[in-house]
Amino acid sequence: MDEQKKPEVPAEQGIPTEPIPEIREEEVPAEVVEQPQEIAQPAAPAQAYIPKSAGAEEVRQTKWQKLKDFGVECRRVLRVTKKPNKEEFKTIVKISGIGMAVIGFLGFFITLIRELFF
Repeated sequence: MDEQKKPEVPAEQGIPTEPIPEIREEEVPAEVVEQPQEIAQPAAPAQAYIPKSAGAEEVRQTKWQKLKDFGVECRRVLRVTKKPNKEEFKTIVKISGIGMAVIGFLGFFITLIRELFF
C-alpha cells in the first residue's frame, strides 16, 4: 500500500500525530475472526416437504419447519443486537414519544372534524 503524506495536527487539539500501527493477522485471536462470520451467516435451509406432483419452483415447508426457521432467525438477530447506552436510549424514547404524539393529534383532529361536519 502506498503511504500518503497526511497533514500534521497540532498536539494541543488532543489528536495523536504518530500513525497508528497496523494489526497483523497473526496477532488477532481466532475467536475474534470467527465470531462475525458466524453471526453473519443466514440460517441453514430447512428440509422442505416436496410432494411428488410438485414442480421444481413449487416447494412447501411444513408448519414445524417454518417455526424452526423462525426460531433460528430470532436467535441470529438476538446475537447481533446489543443493549443501547444511555444516550441511545434517550433518543429512542424521544423519537417514540414524538411519533405517539403525532399519531394521537392526527386521531384527535380526524375525530374532531368528523364530529363537526358529519
